[in-house]
Amino acid sequence: MRIRRGRPTAAEQEPLLDEAPAAPSKRAPVRAPEATATLRLGTSVVIKGHLTASENLTLHGPFQGEIEVRAHTATIGRLAHIEAPIVAKGVVVEGTVRGNVTATDLIELRDTARLHGNVAAPRIVMADGAWVCGSLETRPAATADSGPPTNPAGEGRSRSNPTGRSVAARKN
Repeated sequence: MRIRRGRPTAAEQEPLLDEAPAAPSKRAPVRAPEATATLRLGTSVVIKGHLTASENLTLHGPFQGEIEVRAHTATIGRLAHIEAPIVAKGVVVEGTVRGNVTATDLIELRDTARLHGNVAAPRIVMADGAWVCGSLETRPAATADSGPPTNPAGEGRSRSNPTGRSVAARKN
């Protein structure tokens, strides 16, 4: 047996005739996740618990618990039945939700949306046919520097106390 050091000769580099060339891989190349990646859960998937996502989320089936997608959009599909409070940057509702929905940007209620709970966001879009059993609240988007929104002219006022003055119980 002879051991050769250095580069192989041309004859040594040529494949043998008996060897078949390697078949190309049938698998698709693995790509890095894109910024627009979406987690999709179908109608046969049943989840109970706390769901937190760092990407867009689409639910098409039943869910019970809590949903939190702070920096992305949560989409509730037409066949979804959600029993959970939802907190997200954006929320699109096409199915049924039982719970409060809060967004830092936009809530869109499509024509098939059925929502039992309170809705709060800077912008709310409601299609003809959608319905809400609860309150709708539009408020400006909070900035990192500011606290809760205030209303200096109407601060402390209510229907039962329209003057906004402090009312103390009197002893006689």
